[in-house]
Amino acid sequence: MWENIMQKSALFEGLSGDELRPVIAMGRKIRLKDKETLFFEGEEKNAFYILGKGTVLISKLTEEGSESLINVLGEGEAFPHTGFFKKTFYPGTATAKKDVTVLAIPIDKFERFVRDNPELMFRIIDMMNSKIIYLQKKLNEVLSLNVASRLKAAMAYLHDTQGKHIILTHQELGNIIGASRETVSRQLKKWEREGWLEVKKDKIILNSTAEL
Repeated sequence: MWENIMQKSALFEGLSGDELRPVIAMGRKIRLKDKETLFFEGEEKNAFYILGKGTVLISKLTEEGSESLINVLGEGEAFPHTGFFKKTFYPGTATAKKDVTVLAIPIDKFERFVRDNPELMFRIIDMMNSKIIYLQKKLNEVLSLNVASRLKAAMAYLHDTQGKHIILTHQELGNIIGASRETVSRQLKKWEREGWLEVKKDKIILNSTAEL
């Protein structure tokens, strides 16, 4: 299972099963139920994670003390995206959305592995660069686009990470784009009337991705 998942990730793509087995062997499998927390913002970071099943939400506390959802992670992603080698602190809080399975890989053991496989360092740099570009794009969207455009951009990203079934609540979507739950609900209902998505109790189903 883990070999196939990791070979599809940007971090481990191209490594053979033989090369991946030492990484998998050093890891510890963790199962989380809906809304369980994997780690809290500010906790000492001693491991990073590979998401094997489900969705993980990354949030941060604002200066006012409210929670801001900053990222939604899909299967195969390695996270957090900073500090693969330095034992600092987790930059955000990771919470399970529905049932989740992750592989926890100790930072000190992974550092020794990378020293023996230096080409992996370039993949780590590429992955971190991609995340920086995504965050810059998200910031530009919040500053320059209207709510409908921001929500459409968020749905396009979520389609890439979750597929046609988006399992976030309207409040969580609002947290991502900086809008109220009521505003998100109104926009989703409008798009539902236009026929390109369906709003269910616990998910949103995309009928067409042309609008994205």
